[in-house]
Amino acid sequence: MSNVTTLAISAASLAIGLLAQSGNHMRVPPARVPSVYMSAAEIQTALDKIDPKLIGSPTGGSVEIGKGLNIVVRRRVTGPQYAITHTRDMEYLVIQKGTATLVTGGTLIPPTIDSDPYPITNPNAIVRSAVGVKDGLARQIGPGDVVVSPPGTPHWLSKIDGAIEYVEIRIPNVDPAPGIERAEIISK
Repeated sequence: MSNVTTLAISAASLAIGLLAQSGNHMRVPPARVPSVYMSAAEIQTALDKIDPKLIGSPTGGSVEIGKGLNIVVRRRVTGPQYAITHTRDMEYLVIQKGTATLVTGGTLIPPTIDSDPYPITNPNAIVRSAVGVKDGLARQIGPGDVVVSPPGTPHWLSKIDGAIEYVEIRIPNVDPAPGIERAEIISK
């Protein structure tokens, strides 16, 4: 595991610890159980078994690292990608393989996909746009890069150079920044 990956996982652990102190904490198991673990070889084998149609879809394919955890390794390929915002999740990406253009910030462009109607009353909503993000910052990302998207921050892989793989860690129940209550969508 690279130092960057170790740093990102340490940062996620710190965020979980801070959440535990804030009152929105996760429950601690009554017994000290072993840490969740999946080897690089197991992850690669699982990624290789994902249906190529799923990998080619706007959501990509993923391998869950431990049941019920918000940690996956995701593989995507060139093609349409959803732009997304998590209203109350902080998301860490650690790029493992491949390169892409990632747009962050700005505003989701309508229409949102059918499963994510907007406006929405759910304060913990995940909202996806089939079109993209307007006025965000575009960056080229590649192996070793770490991206942290705070709650309410739109993000979108606008261009993938062939294929990309990354570790995705989502920390739930994070209060959005002041003034950000839920995802914002550009009105037509």
